[in-house]
Amino acid sequence: MKALQRVLALRVPSAFRYLLASYLLFSCLLLCAAGLQASGQAAPALPDVVKPPASINLGSTSFYDGFGRTRPGVTVLQYFRWSHNTEISAADGTEVPAFVDPRIEAFPALTQVIVATRWHPAGGVAGFSVLLPVVGLESSFAPHSPKTLPSTGFGIGDVAAGATFQSLSILRRVSSGSNSAQAAGKPPSDRPVFAFRTQILVQIPTGKLDPSKSINPGCGYWAVIPYVAATWLPLARLEASTRLHYQYNLPTSRISNPPPIPHLTYRNGQAGPLTYGNFTTSWRFTKRLYLGQNSYGVYQLSPDKTNGTNVPKARQTQLYTGPGGGYDFSRSDTLNVNVYLKLEAHNTASGPSLQLLYIHRF
Repeated sequence: MKALQRVLALRVPSAFRYLLASYLLFSCLLLCAAGLQASGQAAPALPDVVKPPASINLGSTSFYDGFGRTRPGVTVLQYFRWSHNTEISAADGTEVPAFVDPRIEAFPALTQVIVATRWHPAGGVAGFSVLLPVVGLESSFAPHSPKTLPSTGFGIGDVAAGATFQSLSILRRVSSGSNSAQAAGKPPSDRPVFAFRTQILVQIPTGKLDPSKSINPGCGYWAVIPYVAATWLPLARLEASTRLHYQYNLPTSRISNPPPIPHLTYRNGQAGPLTYGNFTTSWRFTKRLYLGQNSYGVYQLSPDKTNGTNVPKARQTQLYTGPGGGYDFSRSDTLNVNVYLKLEAHNTASGPSLQLLYIHRF
């Protein structure tokens, strides 16, 4: 600044003085910008230490999902899943070379209890549900792998609970069909064509979380998960269902196995909000058997945060599809089977999975 004042005090033409002063000021600004850029480049990037939970509903519910219990009572759903993850992808979808020959096996078993009450607001049925997960985890890597992800083994996952609203089925009047039935005076009947359900789940961080392990049954933070599920029956035997979720994850100070960085203290982390959905179509071949296609997709709306700062490229996306079907043993018991094969995955472990869902209605 003193140099700039001296230039302005020189006994030279005023135009020359101001030109020289402008040159000195512009040079100072360039030097300051270069210094800021150099200091920014020297600062290490924050690691991604709190990620979206692996226990979210990715294809766990599928066929006829929009239909639910409308009479007072209890329905129990038992989920079993096996996921065989053999790849860990980067933000661009390519495999991370630092993980050599990864094998991450996940065996979640989840019990869901849904209670339908006698309260009928807005022409539907109010209720609530509780989800109780138990998870088995195994991970292994090649002996010469530069990086590994140790797992905790077996443990309790995070409990989720919330209120539900189940719509009544929308019916369509259909004719009795044959001329003989019409001649006999058989009245037309109604068949369901559409139903939906909404719920707001709260994920409670009750699951096992070992701070020395990278892969845990619990995620260590609270989350709010509203969703809507719907089923449409355009034909009596043709079904199309979807369940669309939004998940907001709260910040947490419970961080598992963060990488040590000199002079960096991990205060908190926050997984970015997610939107994800399940999609199915099926054809009912018999009164009890239906077969079709199932898929799910995940998109992370904003990156994860460490110490309140966005971690660059820390967004997760997934897209899976595969065959599936179900069998109605009776009006009270149903079994759904789903196979999921990877189409796309970014910033996550990936591999095929097998899903079983057994439903019993009391």
